[in-house]
Amino acid sequence: MGAPKCGTTAMDEYLKQHPDIFMAKKSLDFFGTDLPLKIRPAEKEYLSFFQEEANKKIYGDASVYYLYSKLAASEIKEFSPDAKILIMLRNPVTMAYSLHSQNIYEGNEDIRDFETAIQLDEERRKGNKQPKCVDFTSLPPYKDIGLFADQVKRYLDVFGKENVHILIYEEFAKDPETSTKGVLAFLGVDMNHPIEYRVINPNKKIRLLFLHRLIKKPSVPLRAIVRILIPFKDVRHGIMNYLQNWNIRVKSRTGLHLKLQKQLKTYFTDDIQKLSNLINKDLSAWLS
Repeated sequence: MGAPKCGTTAMDEYLKQHPDIFMAKKSLDFFGTDLPLKIRPAEKEYLSFFQEEANKKIYGDASVYYLYSKLAASEIKEFSPDAKILIMLRNPVTMAYSLHSQNIYEGNEDIRDFETAIQLDEERRKGNKQPKCVDFTSLPPYKDIGLFADQVKRYLDVFGKENVHILIYEEFAKDPETSTKGVLAFLGVDMNHPIEYRVINPNKKIRLLFLHRLIKKPSVPLRAIVRILIPFKDVRHGIMNYLQNWNIRVKSRTGLHLKLQKQLKTYFTDDIQKLSNLINKDLSAWLS
């Protein structure tokens, strides 16, 4: 499921409530061997995440970067030829803006200003000016992630349209029940099982970025010093959890500057129109 910040976490939580579906730990990132990830599970470890539950009709892997990967579609097909693919998409402008906020929270971005960060896409594509990421050896460029047309086409070509279900985030956010029932019908399970549709994964605001990054990505010398000063593991974790909770607030993002919105809409226009034709879906609202 993907792309990033397109409702995958919420859909994952809703599907977990269905008795015929088992969703493994989110973001396992086993497929997509071309992705610049620091950690990827071996096959034995990956399969171990699906052994907790038996006798389910559907077993799911919700990893948002499979869509961006150029290899994941063919790797999934080889691993599970009968797999069904759920793709969640969002206006790429708001997706990129939201992803930047998420990257800050996850410790994968060190530039707080979105406009400054996205202007580094070209340099980062060359391997320059990379942030010190927790999860990536090199951070995928924001605008590249939002070029959905070719990404979606890969999955349609590999799995066939009948095995790919595409969900638009804006429709999902407006009416999660109808969207989720459509997914359940696509998966061939009972559409009428009761599901609690609550808000999942609200935007988080960091008070002190340097403190957040110390918690998310402490250096080896700092780890050693902390272990000496605070030898008890439970106490260390308790202090770190307290500091992390204090340093994070749930807060809506401020609006994106109109000038930058227009620039990004212009950048994505051709790809949005290409995607619209590909999936036979009116996406003009993304450009309005």
